Amino acid sequence: MPLSATDFASHIALQLGRQPQVIAAGPPAIRRVGLCTGGAQGYIDQAIALGLDAYISGEISEQTVHAARECGIHYFACGHHATERYGVKALGEFLQQQTGVLVEFVDIDNPV
Repeated sequence: MPLSATDFASHIALQLGRQPQVIAAGPPAIRRVGLCTGGAQGYIDQAIALGLDAYISGEISEQTVHAARECGIHYFACGHHATERYGVKALGEFLQQQTGVLVEFVDIDNPV
């Protein structure tokens, strides 16, 4: 179901427990989204080349803002920690299942 940038930002906030920084520069309805966790704001050019409506990563830089606005794509910076914690947790669970090694995930909030 296509969403507006505002509704999509609300959905992200609900999932990650924090409000993303939003550069609302794309089409009215978001249908195609790309995601790369952590410090992946530099991959916005690939998202643009793929014709995506929105791109999500953890961090933001000045050139990311300008690329989004100039190329008509929504950009959501959701926090480095917030976007990477689920992958690390899943990796630990996988390793524990595969090897029997005890893994403990300690989630220490980081607002960055």
